Amino acid sequence: MKTRYLIFGMAALAICAALYFWSRPSAPAAAAPAPSATVRAVTLTRQTVPMQIEAAGNIVAGVAQTDITLAAPGIVAGFSVQPGQAVTKGQTLAEILPDPQSIATLHKAQSAVEAAAAARNHVAALLSEHLATQADLAGATQTLQSAEADVAALRAAGTGQKLRIQAPFDGTVVAIPTAAGSMLQAGTALLQLAAAGALRIRAGFTEADALHIQPGNPATVTLLNAGTTLTATVAQRSAMLDATGLIDVTLLPQGPVLLGEPVDVKINSGSVTGDVVPRDAVLSDDQGDYVFLLDGKNIAHRKNVQVLESVDESIVLAPGLDPAMRLATTGAYQLSDGMTATLQTAAP
Repeated sequence: MKTRYLIFGMAALAICAALYFWSRPSAPAAAAPAPSATVRAVTLTRQTVPMQIEAAGNIVAGVAQTDITLAAPGIVAGFSVQPGQAVTKGQTLAEILPDPQSIATLHKAQSAVEAAAAARNHVAALLSEHLATQADLAGATQTLQSAEADVAALRAAGTGQKLRIQAPFDGTVVAIPTAAGSMLQAGTALLQLAAAGALRIRAGFTEADALHIQPGNPATVTLLNAGTTLTATVAQRSAMLDATGLIDVTLLPQGPVLLGEPVDVKINSGSVTGDVVPRDAVLSDDQGDYVFLLDGKNIAHRKNVQVLESVDESIVLAPGLDPAMRLATTGAYQLSDGMTATLQTAAP
């Protein structure tokens, strides 16, 4: 009997133990660490910096380009220069031969002079015999003078003569739109010449940027082939878009340049005052540009910002950020609003 009671007691203890372990509360789980990110931070500084607008361009002839035209018809015997060649004032550019019609026109005018001279001599002889009047002589004289003026004008234009076309100034041959052997009419462009020292810089800017550019704005120009820089001044801003959708701006270079050379143009269009921050501090998403400011406990606070200007590796933001807070820079992309930041020490 005692053995039976002992077995029943042990069974009851086992059941109670099982019930205890089954019903007891589980141990609390370890709390997850709060999210954080390691970043660098800087103090906000407000500065006034020049606004620079940058674009690509090249050296062009612009208003310095002149068409060298023929004053009379002729045949191009040949050219003494080629496109891109530098020439000096008085240098021979091309030779022109008279065409048959020009020769005939000059001969006809010369014959008219001979006829008018003979007619005047005849009237003068009649006058001495009282068979003509002073009015007759004056008319004959006027006819002769008109014929001589016609010949002089034809000769001045080069009609019916072999000509050497010379450079009217120092410059560069921009283009030769005609070929040797061509028969050209009066007024036809024989070649195009750009005056030395009067070349221009032309660069294309977006409409938004061009609106900030005014004549007289100073600029810095980098000659990409030569690798040198020079200063320039804005001369003109176009009032229409070009074929590429940009607005052309013309500048006057303050130094020697070569026609056609590619350039990089930076125009100073005033100044802007704001918070100058490192470029990696400014982030963007579908809500716009923003930064993270850190309070005294290094808690990140997102602030939307307006970018005023980009200068080298810095960005100028519109004033409005709290100068008492630090700005997260390197690593700021890891932050979210309300997250704790761990400050990274600068490398020695």
